[in-house]
Amino acid sequence: MLSAICETLLPEMQVEDDPTGFFATGAGTAHTAERVERLIGQLQDPLDRLRLRLLLSALGSPLANVVMSGRFASLTRMDGAAREATLRGWAMSKIPLRRAGFQALKRLAHVAYYCWPLDRTGHPAWRAAGYPGPLPEPATIIEPLPTVAVDRDTTLECDVAVIGSGAGGGVVAGLLAVAGRSVVVLEKGPNPGSRDMTQVEGDMLGALYLDGALLMTQSGSLPILAGSCLGGGTVINYTASFPLPERARAEWNALSGLSLFTTPGFEASLGRVNARLNVGTRWTTPGERDAILERGCRALGWHVDAIPRNVTDCKEGRECGYCTYGCRHGAKNSTARTYLTDAAQAGARIVTQCAAERVTIERGRATGVVASVRGPDGKPYTLTVRAKVVVAACGAVNTPALLVRSGLADGAVGHGLRLHPATAVAGIFPGRVEPWTGGLQTRYSDQLVDQDDGYGVKFETAPVHYALPASGFGWESPRQFKQDVGRLGNLSIVGVLLRDRDAGRIAVSRQGRARVHYELSRFDAGHVRAGLRGAAQVLAAAGATEIFSLHTPPARVRPGEHGWLDRFQGQCDSRGYRRCHMSYISFHQMGSAPMGSDPGRSVAGETGETHGVKGLYVADGSAFPTSSGVNPMITIMAIADHVAHAILGAT
Repeated sequence: MLSAICETLLPEMQVEDDPTGFFATGAGTAHTAERVERLIGQLQDPLDRLRLRLLLSALGSPLANVVMSGRFASLTRMDGAAREATLRGWAMSKIPLRRAGFQALKRLAHVAYYCWPLDRTGHPAWRAAGYPGPLPEPATIIEPLPTVAVDRDTTLECDVAVIGSGAGGGVVAGLLAVAGRSVVVLEKGPNPGSRDMTQVEGDMLGALYLDGALLMTQSGSLPILAGSCLGGGTVINYTASFPLPERARAEWNALSGLSLFTTPGFEASLGRVNARLNVGTRWTTPGERDAILERGCRALGWHVDAIPRNVTDCKEGRECGYCTYGCRHGAKNSTARTYLTDAAQAGARIVTQCAAERVTIERGRATGVVASVRGPDGKPYTLTVRAKVVVAACGAVNTPALLVRSGLADGAVGHGLRLHPATAVAGIFPGRVEPWTGGLQTRYSDQLVDQDDGYGVKFETAPVHYALPASGFGWESPRQFKQDVGRLGNLSIVGVLLRDRDAGRIAVSRQGRARVHYELSRFDAGHVRAGLRGAAQVLAAAGATEIFSLHTPPARVRPGEHGWLDRFQGQCDSRGYRRCHMSYISFHQMGSAPMGSDPGRSVAGETGETHGVKGLYVADGSAFPTSSGVNPMITIMAIADHVAHAILGAT
C-alpha cells in the first residue's frame, strides 16, 4: 500500500525537456516506500502509528473506497489515474479527518523522496534546481562539549538539576554554575559537533529535532518543529533575536497579575542576555531572499527593518542558509556555544540522550529527578539525580508532561498553549534566487503586526531547501507538484508568522506522553487571511511573475493580470484557512505552564517557582502568559536569567 501511494504521488513521468532525469525518476526508483516505512517506525507515539495503519487499511478496503471515492477496489488494484483521483478526493474532501490523512501521507512520501541524496552526485531534483546539496566540511572542526557517560544505573548529587539545555535550561545552567552551584544538566537529545552536522536534511531533521521532526497536533493540521539536542532550539533556530514588545509586556502583566515584565529587573535580564549572545545588526547583510522582502516592502511604502541576530563573525556565504541544521563554523551563539560552555568550564555535569521521567517530591519539595539514559552501548539505564532545586526547561510540549508525570496535574498545567502558526506565500522570479543561500533571517516587516488589539502577523523569510516544500507546498497533481519544486532556484517566500490569541492545550496520555491539541480559531484565521494578501502584495511589488499559496490546491495567480490580487484572495477564501486546508508549521511553542499570581490559572509564580512544589521552577517558553508575537528565544532567555537570579537569592 505504501508503494502504491508513493508511486501515485511521485510517478515516473516523461516530459520533453528533462536533462537531469527529475521527472523520469519516481518513487519506485528512489525506494521511497521503504524510507517512508522507516519514518513511520520512528514515530514516537504509538497512537500515530495506529492511525496510519488504519488509514492504509481504509485505502486498501474496496468497501471503504466505494464509500469515499466511488471505486469498489483496493488502491493497489487501481490504475494510476484512478489512484490519483482517489487521493485527490481525500486531499480535497469536505471531511477534515480525510484531508489530514492525505496530508500525513503526502508529507511522509515527499520528505522521504526529496530530503536524502539518491546517488553520489545528489538528487535529480537538486540538479534540476541548481541546489548543491550538502557542502564540503569546513577546515576547522568544532568539537562537542564534554558530557558524562552513563553506562550503568547511576546516582548523581548536585545543588541544581536542570532538565533541558535550550534557551531556558542552558541559561539557568550557565548562570548557576558560574555562581558556584553544583549543576547537572539533563538533555533528551544528542551532543552534536560540527562533524555531526552533515547538512543532509533528512538526517538532520531526525538527529536535531524533537521526535525526529515528525511531531504533529492530534488533528494532523500542524507539524511542530522544536530542537532536541544539546543547546535545544538555539542550535537550529533562525537567530532572530527580538525583545518582547512593550505592548506584550503590559498585556502579560495584566493577564498574569504579575508586575515582572515591565520592571527594570526584567529589562536588566534582557540586557544581560543580549550582551552574552552578542545580539545586534552588524551581520545582517540580506541574501536575495531577504532582499526581495525588503524591495517589495519599500516599493509598497511598508515597514521593513533589519533583524537583530545572535551571531559573531557570521561571514557572508551560502552556507549560512544551512544553519537551521546547525552552524558548523560556530558563528551562531547558541547556548551550546555560550551559557553551556560557561557551565562546563565551571564544572557542571552534562548528560545527553537522557529523558527525564519525573521529578521526585517529598513533603511538598522537589528533591531530584529520575531519568532514563541511553548508554554508549545503546542500552537504557536509570539515572537518579538528587538535588536541592529542580528546573523544568523541557519546552512547552514536554514541560507540562513532565509536571503531570510528577504529580502536578491540577490547575493550568498544559493549558494556554500557543504555537505561532506560520505559513507562507511563494513567488517565482525571472532571475535566480537560490532561497537556500544567504543569512537565515535578516529582514522583517511589522506592517500587519497589529490588526486587532496587538494581534496580527509578522512578515519574515526563511531558508528554503527541500524539507519545507516537500512538507508544506500544496498539492493538486503529481506533475504540478514536481513543476513547483523544480523551480526552487527561482523561488522565494514571504513567511506569515501569526501571533495567535486563542490557545490549545497539552494533554498527557496514560503512558505519560505529551499530545498536542490545537486548532486555529476563526479570530486568528482572519489575521492569516490578511497576511496572505499582504505577502502576495510584497512578492508582486518585488517582481514575482507567479504567486501561489500553500493551500491544497494552491491559490495561484500571475501579478499584473487584471484583478489578480482580488482573484488570489478569492481563491484563498474558497479553500479556507483552517483544519488541513492549508499548510502551517509551528516553530515556536509557548504558554503551557504559564507564570501568574493565581494558582488556579497559572503554574509558576513571579520567581518561576511552581505554586504547588517548593524548589521546582519553570524556565522555558511554557512560562509565557500568552504568545509573544516575536521569535521567542530572547524572551525565554530573559525569563531564565530572571529565574536563575531568583534561585541564587533563595539558596
